[in-house]
Amino acid sequence: MYIPGLVERDQLRAIAHHLAETDATIPFTILAFFPEYRMKTFRSPTAWEMVQAYEDAEAAGLRNVRLGNPGVFIRSEEDLQLLYKRIPSGAF
Repeated sequence: MYIPGLVERDQLRAIAHHLAETDATIPFTILAFFPEYRMKTFRSPTAWEMVQAYEDAEAAGLRNVRLGNPGVFIRSEEDLQLLYKRIPSGAF
């Protein structure tokens, strides 16, 4: 789960590297956090942050990467176009 200020790209990248060393085909979904209950002080990641995290996971060698909770980070037509441009169809 991508939680800006708590679980960020560097940690997701490290997890992706570890998984890729084990088996590059392990499914890896990066979930977008949405603030609720006691974690309302944290924000959701942006579409750009999610794209970067996706690209980091692929660069680490993972071949089965998906982005989860797209309704949380796709906030505009520009966000959607960014995903269509950078992320393969079916990965979000």
